[in-house]
Amino acid sequence: MREETITAGDVRLRVQHRRVPEPTGPPVLLIHGMAADHRTWRRTVRALTAAGRDTVTYDQRGHGRSDHSPEYLLDELAEDAEHVARYAGLKEFDVVGHSLGGQTALRLAWRLPDGVRRLVLEEMPPVAQEDSQLEESMDLPLTPRRVWLGIKQVVQTPGALSRFDGTMMDSVSPQFRPDPAWWERLSTTPQETLVISGGPRDFLRPEYLRLVADALPRGEYLELRGGHTVHREASAAFARAVVGFLG
Repeated sequence: MREETITAGDVRLRVQHRRVPEPTGPPVLLIHGMAADHRTWRRTVRALTAAGRDTVTYDQRGHGRSDHSPEYLLDELAEDAEHVARYAGLKEFDVVGHSLGGQTALRLAWRLPDGVRRLVLEEMPPVAQEDSQLEESMDLPLTPRRVWLGIKQVVQTPGALSRFDGTMMDSVSPQFRPDPAWWERLSTTPQETLVISGGPRDFLRPEYLRLVADALPRGEYLELRGGHTVHREASAAFARAVVGFLG
């Protein structure tokens, strides 16, 4: 694995690039969600490597060993991802994004319609269609399950939470307010896209993700178990689905 720090506009991003001897398909860029870092993808990366795919991961701004910034605009996160893709020399490639990283991945696909081949959106919170949806998504009760998952994250990826810029939520949340233009843009997304739900166990209701899949011209919906972090809590099923979809 090659790991380097690159400059993307006003921030430095920590990037990891893993190559296989004989690739069987395009490389895969994986983008983590809020309060995580690139290490969350370890099992998925192993599965993709075994399938013969080069992978690129990185810490989004405000996370891991990347810089913090005064604000966090979703379009800037996508611009960061484009910097990473260009640094890694990715021309045609697939993208997998989790949660907030799904929004980054989707907006990257909009920016690079000829570069991004296929797209996987895992538990990506959509922009709300009405205010009640936003309230549901942002009201996260402290359940025993969420406490357990938080403890597991600390154990599995030590330092991810302590390095996370806690001001990000205040910056990001208003960008999920109802916006018909987002849904209009979604309906023109050209890539084949797999939308993965973790089922009804956590805050993001499956029906909202099904709406996203239905709005995409080439969207496909898949419901697995595992809650919001499917790639960690149902890693084998998630890896099978991703490798199978990306081909």
